[in-house]
Amino acid sequence: MKISITYLTALLYTMTIFFSCKKERISTSLDPFYHMTVNNELKRIAACGTSADVAEYLKDTAVFAAFGCGGQRAGFYLKGKISDGTYVLDNKNIAWFDLGPVSYQTDSLNKGVLTIKSRVFENTNGGRIPIVEGDFSFDAIDKNTLLKIKVTNGKYLLQKYQY
Repeated sequence: MKISITYLTALLYTMTIFFSCKKERISTSLDPFYHMTVNNELKRIAACGTSADVAEYLKDTAVFAAFGCGGQRAGFYLKGKISDGTYVLDNKNIAWFDLGPVSYQTDSLNKGVLTIKSRVFENTNGGRIPIVEGDFSFDAIDKNTLLKIKVTNGKYLLQKYQY
């Protein structure tokens, strides 16, 4: 049986592509995050110091999530009985982004939306971790400078802690 050089080259080329492709990594641990685009610039807000990637459910009265490092801080505060769904961000349900001394937040004129979806993350050890995830977008203003920002493509995945 005679194998042509062209056939052998094609076979080797195909095998090289097949074996060098990156395989999709399956997550076995929870990796919370909070990121958004502010005025067309991607911002990843890290939890550090006393903050953690946690959404705090305060009985039936509110949900609070706040974190930040290196002069960037962000979060949201929703009042009232909170369940999975979509919420208007305004002067009652507030979202914010702080950059250094400048603090932008929603109000009655600068609004947005935030979605919440609860579920349980099951890790490889058989543990179950309640999480909350969703997306958001909003317009916000700094009351001191009257500067405004536009937040788009906001996404989060946080651990859910019930008080």
